[in-house]
Amino acid sequence: MQRSGHFGLQLHQSISFSPPMMRVSHSEAVFWPGCALMTLDPSILRAALAVLRRAEPALGIASLCCGQPTRYLFPKLYVHRCQRVAALLAKNGVRRVYTACPNCFAQLSEQDVEVLPIWEALRACLRPEDLHPSCGAAYALHDPCPTRAQPAQQDAVRALLQAAGVAVLEPAHSGAHTRCCGNYHMLHTLDPAQSAQLREERCAEFPEGHAILSYCEGCLGAFRGEGRQTAHVLEVLFGASKRRGWRNRIAFTLGKGR
Repeated sequence: MQRSGHFGLQLHQSISFSPPMMRVSHSEAVFWPGCALMTLDPSILRAALAVLRRAEPALGIASLCCGQPTRYLFPKLYVHRCQRVAALLAKNGVRRVYTACPNCFAQLSEQDVEVLPIWEALRACLRPEDLHPSCGAAYALHDPCPTRAQPAQQDAVRALLQAAGVAVLEPAHSGAHTRCCGNYHMLHTLDPAQSAQLREERCAEFPEGHAILSYCEGCLGAFRGEGRQTAHVLEVLFGASKRRGWRNRIAFTLGKGR
């Protein structure tokens, strides 16, 4: 019997891999936010894009899904969907991908493109006038578990936050020893009980009263499911998203200025 969680993700992946949602700029380099981050207000992603274009003036946009849910839940479809992504990137001459999502970073590293996390480029190009006026609060920082072996990403995020005047509380396990939010490799669908246990253990390291800050929107969604306040690093830099959802993703995907 198909588990109930599969249906929603099957629909998610079917829509994500439908032609209207698979848009790629014709450019040597593209900004790839990832499915979860595209549910934030498009203005936040546009602000990040503007800063990244100081490093890559011709930087375009790729509003694609990396296919991770398909890989772990619908493996028979995975190769075909990866081939579709590869074909779109090749057709549009994409050689470099700047991604904000640690899971997309891992998945896209298997494609024939150079994959770069956005954080080092943002660190190099961000200016004080780019920051949202609300920047500067204190947060408990969560490193996504796919970045355990990516210290450069972790260091760049911390440097960005320091430059923005953001105070961060480091939990007992961070950096190379960070703990999983419970969503890794679709565990929340494949084994909800184990996922809940991991999430509970991780949440216990964050003191009540502190919003949880991370650079993985998937992790933050897991923590919001436990009633915790959250913020994505891009929200701290460029302003809080007024809402999250497919409406934002569609607006970003179909928006102008690609």
